Amino acid sequence: LRAAAGALASAARAGALGTVTVERTNGASSLTSPLGRTLEAAGFLATPRGLRLRA
Repeated sequence: LRAAAGALASAARAGALGTVTVERTNGASSLTSPLGRTLEAAGFLATPRGLRLRA
């Protein structure tokens, strides 16, 4: 999952996706899920709506 999170972050930073916000993962809030920590390690930042990465 780390590689996938890194690829998603790279695509967002390159401008291919624009702003990416992940609100839920596997039915749980991305802010408290195990995958959320992986996304944060890839550069996503916590917001009230979820984890966000801007181009």
